[in-house]
Amino acid sequence: MRAYESMVQKLRPLGIYRLAEGTVLDSELKAYAEGLDPLLEKLEEMERESFIPTAEGYGLHERERFIDRERTALPVAERRQKLISDELLGSTDATAAGFRQYLIDCGLQDFRLTENYARRMVVVFINDLLTDGQKKLITQKILQAAPSHITIDIGFKTQETA
Repeated sequence: MRAYESMVQKLRPLGIYRLAEGTVLDSELKAYAEGLDPLLEKLEEMERESFIPTAEGYGLHERERFIDRERTALPVAERRQKLISDELLGSTDATAAGFRQYLIDCGLQDFRLTENYARRMVVVFINDLLTDGQKKLITQKILQAAPSHITIDIGFKTQETA
């Protein structure tokens, strides 16, 4: 009955209400609290799920779904860390180190990243052996994450060169 305690705490300093146990006002406040407590709990849950560091359920799921990177098999702490990394790359960490970390977060392990500042180009050569479907998905993810003013050239190691 948190809502009840909060209402009593706010009314008491006014000094115009009799807030004793069993009064009509006491009963009304308890009745209001029965309806308000579930709403307060839901609001707290919504607030918690709105921020990556505190999200545990649908907040993580919806953010992952929005950026097309659902990771429901991972532990909550790891999902949070990957989302924070994804958001940093999208807003403030547009550096080679940030892009390398993004590629690692995409599941790549063996790749080479080369920057050509004069041509505003980044070349990513991926040595990981991937299926055609994985190559297509990785290519989409890399191109989505890249800033619009940078040209990305992506190459893959083939079975013949392995």
